[in-house]
Amino acid sequence: MDTAEVVRCVAKDPLIYEPGTHWGYSIAHDVLAGLVSVIEGRKFRDYVKEAIFDPLGIRNCVYHQTREIQEKMAVQYRFVPEGESGVYDIVEDQKGGNARNGTFKDVGKAVSAVLGEEYDSGGAGITGSVSEYVKLMAALAHQGLGINGERILSKGSVALLKEDQLNAVQKKDFNWKQLTGYSYGLGVRTLVNRALAGSVGNPGEFGWGGAAGATALADTEAGLAFFYVQHTLNPREEYYQPRLRNVVYACLD
Repeated sequence: MDTAEVVRCVAKDPLIYEPGTHWGYSIAHDVLAGLVSVIEGRKFRDYVKEAIFDPLGIRNCVYHQTREIQEKMAVQYRFVPEGESGVYDIVEDQKGGNARNGTFKDVGKAVSAVLGEEYDSGGAGITGSVSEYVKLMAALAHQGLGINGERILSKGSVALLKEDQLNAVQKKDFNWKQLTGYSYGLGVRTLVNRALAGSVGNPGEFGWGGAAGATALADTEAGLAFFYVQHTLNPREEYYQPRLRNVVYACLD
């Protein structure tokens, strides 16, 4: 099934809770991708390529891998904490609490977020390189303007993107360890309390993390963007993300 068809099926199910009463990690981004594909009258992958990737000069990021791309991909690992084994939940892995001794297991190159040739996820599934994807982060850090002078978003849209969208009740659910001091904007984490986060970044710094350890950050005040990957499921974000952010900010004047 394609994205729009999957979303139509999802729409038949009841909501987990009333809007505004909780925050939950979900497939909301995929629902939005389905909405975009219907409004645009084209596949979400084509919209992303034509409206975002092509204008920014991003050539090597794709939704569906070819054999040639897969051959070039780095091997993927999973961190297995000492004394544990078996299959883990990919979302639970990201929530934190696994920053202890363990081993790394080679789990091949398969990407669980790619659910078929017709399905384009709104929140996962892109295969690409650091040097290409960071062009997107640079555009976000410069309020929607790419380093090549092409604009993909208005300044107002980026400002809204990083604005805190959670009420006090919802914030209780936004409790992943690596996100202490952060709240949620429009699909992105956003820094609201530097003291709690232990961060030297600017309030409103925003971004997201990936299931295999990718970390994206944009700071419009500093004009700073970075994109980091390590290709490790169960990536121990609560350990490396705060350190990584502060190392990067320490490099600024």
